[in-house]
Amino acid sequence: MDFAEFATAKQRVMGKAFPSAGDDLDGMAIDFDAHLWRSPLIKEVSVRRTGDTNNLITATCQTVPGCSMAELAAELERVWLRDLRYSYFEAHVITAGEQGVHLDAVTQIAPDGFYVTASIVAETAQSATGETT
Repeated sequence: MDFAEFATAKQRVMGKAFPSAGDDLDGMAIDFDAHLWRSPLIKEVSVRRTGDTNNLITATCQTVPGCSMAELAAELERVWLRDLRYSYFEAHVITAGEQGVHLDAVTQIAPDGFYVTASIVAETAQSATGETT
């Protein structure tokens, strides 16, 4: 999915449903923390609720040394699709830059249920010389 398709899907969900809140959103934030920590490619995780319906949960991660951008992108997508998304609907887009990988996502629990918007930013480890590993 490209960014334009993702943005359209996200706006459609946000326009027809309501954002997750309270215990449901707390539970999703806990799931983000738990599942990202379980990844063998990630060594540090910080998850927070933002209060912004456009991005309800933000996770920031540091990778283990030697992790490539392609491996990192595949791992974030795997965690999102297998462990974090709701089964009714999801859309996501992954972008990679010089310093890491960014996954933006939206998921909805049921046709008339709430949604969660989220982002995961995973920064690649830096070597002692400053090179990305």
